[in-house]
Amino acid sequence: MLEKDWKNRFKDVEVFFYLGGIEEYLPVLQFQRKMNSDVESDGSLAYIILCEHTETYTCGIHTEHIDSRIPNPVRIERGGSITYHGPGQIVAYYIMNMKTLGTNVLGIINMAHEIEIEYMKTHGISVESRMHRETGIWHNGRKVGSTGFSIKGSTTMHGTALNISTDLKKFSAINPCGMSPEIMTSLSEISGKKYNMEKEKTLFMEIISENMGIESFHQRKLSGQLSGIAP
Repeated sequence: MLEKDWKNRFKDVEVFFYLGGIEEYLPVLQFQRKMNSDVESDGSLAYIILCEHTETYTCGIHTEHIDSRIPNPVRIERGGSITYHGPGQIVAYYIMNMKTLGTNVLGIINMAHEIEIEYMKTHGISVESRMHRETGIWHNGRKVGSTGFSIKGSTTMHGTALNISTDLKKFSAINPCGMSPEIMTSLSEISGKKYNMEKEKTLFMEIISENMGIESFHQRKLSGQLSGIAP
């Protein structure tokens, strides 16, 4: 569970959850950037987006080389290197004002990792949080969750990607976050089970709200926010 002091950090913050299906990456990126600007202007707001993506390779600020065979890589402002997003992966974007919450980006990363640890516990799986070059969530020496945030002013953006039933072969085209693709695993590979992604995203939202002490929040469909945003 998160530190007790997190239970009071959202007392005066209005929280919005946006739940999506399998969404195109660029419209969600543009929506994130708009929400980031809104939260930077009004720190009493916080937005959390939970979705999957269509197949996309994104390149963080530490990406040094992009293989020419990778289709339409997207350069973005998050930390880390290149990674893969696709169906079967819960992507959690946290748009929050650190000044309002009385924390820093390390505190946000630790919070996000604890959420993933608690989520995996509900499925009987023990994982650990790692930082620095190996930043993410690991199980028995293999990486099940990747992390990459960016900051604009006092407000975070981007977040985590947790492999539930992700097609792990898609990582073979890259060195995810600068490491061998063989290190990647998923909840399904670990447990040998199949999962309903809509139910898993709802469960993930519930774990966030419980562990972060969010007593009330607004829940919205992400698709309704993306209409009119060009991919």
